[in-house]
Amino acid sequence: MSPAELFAAARAEVVADDPEAPVPYLVALADRPTREVFDTAAALLDDNNPTDRELAARVLRELGPQDDAGQRPFTDSAVPLLRARLKAERDPRVIGQLISALAYNTATDALDDVLPYATHPDSRVRFSVAAALTSLTDPDGPSPQAVDTLQSLCRDDDPDTRFYALYALVEEFTDLPRTQLAATLEALSTDPDPQIRDMAQSHQR
Repeated sequence: MSPAELFAAARAEVVADDPEAPVPYLVALADRPTREVFDTAAALLDDNNPTDRELAARVLRELGPQDDAGQRPFTDSAVPLLRARLKAERDPRVIGQLISALAYNTATDALDDVLPYATHPDSRVRFSVAAALTSLTDPDGPSPQAVDTLQSLCRDDDPDTRFYALYALVEEFTDLPRTQLAATLEALSTDPDPQIRDMAQSHQR
């Protein structure tokens, strides 16, 4: 299929918005890291239609394979565009995909752009922050602001957000002193979600 045909088919996958459905056309675009695909996605980032902006972010998120440093073939070009779009974006679905795209491109320079979205009124945006932060800072020496934000997200109303935030703190930021997490672990040790509760309790020991 031509790039134009792939973009049209991938757009239909975005419109369907089915998290359980396969997305073969989005995958096919990600597996075709050409200048034409990048330029098309880059142009769609500023489209008037939020569906097309979301499509652009999802293509740029995984366009081409990562190297050992977490860089993709177009990371250096994509990250400034994604950061600029994030500053202007108002649609929650698109914001979530932009944050995810920055994380998939290991855009550590964008950490301060993303942190304020941890208090966004839309739970999908807060979830995207919880899922992204470990890719936007060094897990072996994480930003104190990232740690504080994840601890705040451990108190989120959404259980998926709480789970990802706690997982980052105890499974990915492995060198954090447990005294720093004691209050968070204690609070989550009685969480109504059994996965969160079990994880918190296991790290209290």
